Amino acid sequence: MSNYKYFCFLILSSIFLSQPALGQNAETIQALKDKAKFSTGTNRINALNDLVDEMLKPEPAKENCLAAKDYAHDAAKQSEVANYKVGMARSYEQLTLIYKTLDYQIHYVKWKAKAALVPRGEEIKVQQKELEKQNDRIADQQEAMNKQEAEILKKRQEADKIKREIELLAKDNILNKDLILQKQKELVQKEAALTETTKEMEVLNEEKEHLAMQNKLLEQDTKIKEMEVKTKRAQNKFLMVVMGAVLILLLFLFNLFRVKQITAKELAIKNKIIEEEKIRSDELLLNILPFETANELKATGKASAQNYENVTVLLSDFKDFTIVGEKLTPTELVDEIDYCFSAFDAIMEKYGIEKIKTIGDAYLCAVGLPKGSPHDPHNMILAAKDIIAFMNQMKVDREAEGKTAFSIRIGIHTGPLVAGVVGKKKFAYDIWGDTVNTAARMEQTSEPGRINVSEMTYNLVKDKFDFVSRGKIEAKNKGPLEMYFLVN
Repeated sequence: MSNYKYFCFLILSSIFLSQPALGQNAETIQALKDKAKFSTGTNRINALNDLVDEMLKPEPAKENCLAAKDYAHDAAKQSEVANYKVGMARSYEQLTLIYKTLDYQIHYVKWKAKAALVPRGEEIKVQQKELEKQNDRIADQQEAMNKQEAEILKKRQEADKIKREIELLAKDNILNKDLILQKQKELVQKEAALTETTKEMEVLNEEKEHLAMQNKLLEQDTKIKEMEVKTKRAQNKFLMVVMGAVLILLLFLFNLFRVKQITAKELAIKNKIIEEEKIRSDELLLNILPFETANELKATGKASAQNYENVTVLLSDFKDFTIVGEKLTPTELVDEIDYCFSAFDAIMEKYGIEKIKTIGDAYLCAVGLPKGSPHDPHNMILAAKDIIAFMNQMKVDREAEGKTAFSIRIGIHTGPLVAGVVGKKKFAYDIWGDTVNTAARMEQTSEPGRINVSEMTYNLVKDKFDFVSRGKIEAKNKGPLEMYFLVN
């Protein structure tokens, strides 16, 4: 018997034996859905299997297969969890039929293989138990029929007795009509009861025949399963290997095809993400380090220090920063510094000047580095003038608002220095040398709103800007230094 015929026979016999015939209608399907919803364990699995059977009537078509597919999967999954072999067999056969109808070859092969590997012994045991129950019901029916036969015999004897009494009365005393009529009424009642009992006997006999037919079908089905178990045991191992190999091959080919489709797209997306992240990290790195230093750090993991013969350094800070800061909240103070330094950053970018760092309220920058950058001290003077102009305008705006504004001092010096990155974490580009220290002394000896330059810087830019000599001013740890104020 083919799997399909066997499956159909299993469905028909299980429905016929276990429950009344299911009608193909929405009410029956809904009732089975409710039963499955509110049942648990094997009862729920059986209800789901019955629901799938009903949904596949009158014959499996694509529409009802699609509707029944999820319920069959649910039944199969729960059967596997519960290790309920009967449920597995029914669900696997249902899924085999469904995917064969839908022409899903990979799934069809998978479930056909699983259905072939399910041990049928459990089904046979269940059917044997059902057969025993059927035999018990037949015995009960036979006992009830025997009682009914005895009752019929008794009532027939009583009716015959009444008939004889009526005949005797009619012969002995023809005048006793009332007694005869009474006996005739009793006879009619007895015959009516006899007729009713006879009808009950006929119903019992029909039920007995119906049970006998069911029992015969069940015996035949059990014998078929036993034969199939014997014949399929030898086939299952070979079938398992063949089906497994076919399934693996089909899955491999399918996955290979899908991977080729998806890989290119995923690779493009990942490359795009990587490129975006690289650009973002490069931009972040260039906000911290000069371009040349950043490239060296990415290439080698470290950046060597560089000597520069001629660099112009600018250092600024706010006068009376602590006093002004006490009049602001911490948040307002940070916002004010951020506002100023953001403007300074824009000015440095405008003139091609390298911002080095900020230290508290101090701002340090230089022109002439990194390697390859032109050294133009004139641009540093222009940048310093823009800073003074910005701070003067900010002072006007703040005083108009009734607020206190910062005053800035700027010092500029030109000379040799060393620049580079030190440390292994939180890289920071910095400059060192006496030029930086001298620029700091220029800033410290400057005045609010003024640009103080050293003699070295003055000699480089005096042809384009006007200065006023301050003479020699005592500088900490430097002694007297020649200094000049830029004429604003």
